[in-house]
Amino acid sequence: MIAVHMKTKKAIFKLERVYERLLVVSLLVVLLVSLSSCCILMVLAEGSSLKVVVPVKTEAELRVAVSDATEPTTIMLSDDIALTGSLDISANKDITLTSNREEFFKLIGADNASTIVINDGGLLTLAGIRVTHDTGFIGRGVTVSGGKLVLSDGEITGNNGVFGGGVYVFYGSVSMSGGTITNNTVSAEGQTESANMAQSANNMQHSGGMHHSGDMSSDSVVGAGGGVYVGYDGFFSMSGGAIANNTAALDGGGIYVDTAGSFSMSGEGVIANNTATRHGGGAYANTGSFRIAGSAVIANNKATHRGGGVNMNAGPFSMGGGVIANNTAGTGGGVYMSFGSMGIMHGGEISGNTAIGTAEISGGGGVYNEGLFAMYVGVITNNAAYNCGGGVYNNNNFELSDKGEIYDNTALKGNNVYHYNTSMNGYVVPVVTMALLSGITGGIFWYFKNKRK
Repeated sequence: MIAVHMKTKKAIFKLERVYERLLVVSLLVVLLVSLSSCCILMVLAEGSSLKVVVPVKTEAELRVAVSDATEPTTIMLSDDIALTGSLDISANKDITLTSNREEFFKLIGADNASTIVINDGGLLTLAGIRVTHDTGFIGRGVTVSGGKLVLSDGEITGNNGVFGGGVYVFYGSVSMSGGTITNNTVSAEGQTESANMAQSANNMQHSGGMHHSGDMSSDSVVGAGGGVYVGYDGFFSMSGGAIANNTAALDGGGIYVDTAGSFSMSGEGVIANNTATRHGGGAYANTGSFRIAGSAVIANNKATHRGGGVNMNAGPFSMGGGVIANNTAGTGGGVYMSFGSMGIMHGGEISGNTAIGTAEISGGGGVYNEGLFAMYVGVITNNAAYNCGGGVYNNNNFELSDKGEIYDNTALKGNNVYHYNTSMNGYVVPVVTMALLSGITGGIFWYFKNKRK
């Protein structure tokens, strides 16, 4: 009996040791899993911007979601929402608006108001909604007033104003990598909300509340920027998406860049099928800067008078890549450079553009230059002018390097390059005139000097 009891105790002891070991192993496994989970969570937290997601179906729910957002928040529309006033994105808000289905839900602006206003310090990302107005309503899509708009997907469409029908930027910025700004319009009169915005900008500028120079004047802004208006320390960067089918009563069917504003397009960005009744079918820069690079495209835009693709009214123009093609205007089918403007072409192609004007000084199927235009690298080809300068019409200073190619353009005079009383490196007529005046003056001086003798 004693021997059996001792064997039983030994067996129990062994079982206890096995249990202890299993318990230790289990604890270690739990600890390792916990540590792994923490590491995974840390990686996720560092590698992605985790956001609070809030579904909304009504205007009241939308406004509460925006007001309550104290951290990056995605607000997901589950129905079309009509607003009774502008949706304000205030300072320290980081809001993403999207839809809970593949088809975009609409955020519909109130009459005579911007659908969305992004104030100083606010950040809004549009990632899958349609910002619009009902037919017959007045008001632009988005006003960026010191904040930042990120457009990655969705549409800003069917809006209207007197400047910046789709998007208006002053003292703020826009980053566009996708989506569309389309079928927006600006007219020359009759819209209180836009006129009030102009007065507000002037008041802020003169009171020192904004860091920009220049005034908003009705001459420069009313009826300008069918799709986008950028001015007064505003910056618009476009690396993708499209600005298309917008209309301006005066200037800048697609884009208007005003004093101290800048616009830069690269990547796969497209400006197409926009119309300006006056100047700048695709884009108009009024002393602001304009840059195109990468694989960007400015195509099939129309202006009645100047600059089918781009119209530079002073200010710097840079083309380091991309294509300006198949645009039409009376003068400067592809690009129009006014007095005081400075253009550098160091890449890209200007092709298939047309200048249809019949006046003596009209032309420039590819480029019409009255400023300074230097072509270092790139191609200007297959452009046409009804009158002069199928490729380039030069009326000031045009510099061409041996790496720049101009060929296969057509015009009544000067298929590739036409110089109106100027040369490739500046004025000919002023130099000749000065030489003649000097000769005449010298002759008169010599005559009277010898007569006194």
